[in-house]
Amino acid sequence: MASEVQSSNSTIQNVIQNNKEWVTEVQANNPDYFTNLAKGQSPKLLWIGCSDSRMAVDVLTQTKPGDVFIHRNIANRIPSEDLSALSVIEYAVKHLKVEHVIVAGHTSCGGIKAAMSNSSVGILDHWLRPIKDLYVANQQEIDELPEAERADRLGELNVVQGVNTVSKLPVVLDAWKEGRELYVHGWMLQLHTGLLKDLDVSVTSPKQVDNIYQLN
Repeated sequence: MASEVQSSNSTIQNVIQNNKEWVTEVQANNPDYFTNLAKGQSPKLLWIGCSDSRMAVDVLTQTKPGDVFIHRNIANRIPSEDLSALSVIEYAVKHLKVEHVIVAGHTSCGGIKAAMSNSSVGILDHWLRPIKDLYVANQQEIDELPEAERADRLGELNVVQGVNTVSKLPVVLDAWKEGRELYVHGWMLQLHTGLLKDLDVSVTSPKQVDNIYQLN
């Protein structure tokens, strides 16, 4: 039944065909490519971004399979109690030993816009509540901006909050204690230009983290 549905669905068929064509092209240029890829991964980057379909990490950064470890969710949130996000960060920092953690938002984010409205979006209301709180905490600054810029500014503040959260995690602080180079960055993808904007909020050492978060 599943194969019948797949064969009759042009969208799925296109994905399968594109994959086959890509494999053929890659193998023609490098016959050992997939054999080497299967041996393991050693990415230097952990990307924590939004699930938005326009945020194609490998395309916009021109990276290859194995270059970037990725975690994505609605509105690129990083709750300190979210086991999914924490597991990804733990594995990337402690075991893969990435050198850069990038918290990346993007302009025109539907999740951010939903957090700024009074319209219910079902179970997402719970997920977006902290972003709504972030809006309330910064409402004066945000509401002084032209309406078209408000959601993007809240998106930037959400990224900054994510950078601060990651920087305070024990696994990140432990990496710094071990003398490892580890950088936590905050970026925004400008969908209208395709360019990445560095928010200039990078945390590069425990000296930038309040002592109360540095556990013994």
